[in-house]
Amino acid sequence: MSLKERVDYLAEELDLERSDHVREVGQSVAELRD
Repeated sequence: MSLKERVDYLAEELDLERSDHVREVGQSVAELRD
């Protein structure tokens, strides 16, 4: 499972209102690790 998939999964599981923001942060972290 990739980091983005994990973030998407957690956002759905927790039903976060800010899931879009969480995904953006997750993607930024993934890019930094690249």
